Amino acid sequence: MGKIALLPEGLETKSEYLDYLGVPDNYMEDYSVLAVVVDRYQKSLKVLHNSGFTVQRLGAGSIISFVGSTGLGSMLQVLKTNRITYDYRDIAEAFYQA
Repeated sequence: MGKIALLPEGLETKSEYLDYLGVPDNYMEDYSVLAVVVDRYQKSLKVLHNSGFTVQRLGAGSIISFVGSTGLGSMLQVLKTNRITYDYRDIAEAFYQA
């Protein structure tokens, strides 16, 4: 089973989600958190759930779980088919080890 974050556009939600995850105390390299960021968040949750994906809602964003034959490619295809604009990207792009 795989999992990925699904977030709406917006810096505030991204920051809240990263706070939820917590930042490791010690890391030596670049720190990345990959997520799918969508333009129509509520519709995304509905169509993914209706397509068989497990949706876990959090205070900020959601976690989408892949089970069986569903995977990231299938998830992105569902979004595309439903005309939901998405971007698969690093949401922790500003982190660095000081």
